[in-house]
Amino acid sequence: MTVFWAFACLSLFFLQAGTAPPASGEIFNAKEKARIEKSDKVDGRIKVYEAASKRIQQTLEDAIKKDDFQTFPDNLKLWMSLLLNSLEDIEANLKSKKKSRALINYEIQVRKSIASMEKLKIRVPLDQQDLMDSCLEQAEKVRKRFVEILFRH
Repeated sequence: MTVFWAFACLSLFFLQAGTAPPASGEIFNAKEKARIEKSDKVDGRIKVYEAASKRIQQTLEDAIKKDDFQTFPDNLKLWMSLLLNSLEDIEANLKSKKKSRALINYEIQVRKSIASMEKLKIRVPLDQQDLMDSCLEQAEKVRKRFVEILFRH
């Protein structure tokens, strides 16, 4: 059921955005790809998701601060793709009854990213505001799902 929910959200997001999701090879840089491939445990992959999210978030913030909005929509979609794909992996593979420290840190990072983007939202061009609002709303849903996973036991 949760996999269906994640797929439905991802599908709706990209239908609203009007483009196909980026190829998964674009989400991670070479170092992150290598770490994902080597990681047998979900906690290790969560740490990579957190690092990739920080990197993409920094790219988004830099673009806003420099008023460079050519690649901004693609990077927003990339961040959403990362969050949704990581949520799917976490839901499917995090079975421990103990709270995952990696997931706690990832949730904190996503929460701070959302807050930071909310503060910078006023600087985003009007034609990209709807996309940004949609992405931030989706990111908040993913973050809330992380909290639910952490406190399910």
